[in-house]
Amino acid sequence: MATVVLALTGFSSGHKSSGRHKSSHSDSDSGGGCSSSRQKHDSYTPRSTSTRSSSTLQDGTALVVSCATKATPYATVEVTNPNSRQATFEVEFAFVDAAGKSLSSQTKQISVPARGTSNVQVKAGQAVLAELDRCQVEPEADVVSR
Repeated sequence: MATVVLALTGFSSGHKSSGRHKSSHSDSDSGGGCSSSRQKHDSYTPRSTSTRSSSTLQDGTALVVSCATKATPYATVEVTNPNSRQATFEVEFAFVDAAGKSLSSQTKQISVPARGTSNVQVKAGQAVLAELDRCQVEPEADVVSR
């Protein structure tokens, strides 16, 4: 990579001076070479970035599987892990009334196997069940640990 940087630095400074001289010429092939070289460098940069980012974990997804009822006083949320290793995710959940007001909200953490799914249950109290219209979960489950 140091060789690439030196080559690009040398080429870049050469381009500046040659660009001034070539501006009067109609031949712009060397200008295209500089642009092309820069494009190759740019395409190299994401590859090195993606190598570094592969060590970080992606957030998971969360989905309400079932909402609480009087017969089943808890909601079930399914969390999916897109990563190639186990991770713990944080899920934001709310019981909501017909007017859209949150009756109760909770944050739960759940460990999910690599490229797998796990369910977490969120219990609703009797007062919440009396006014409950629907269950909501933040669709993005944040990674909290590896």
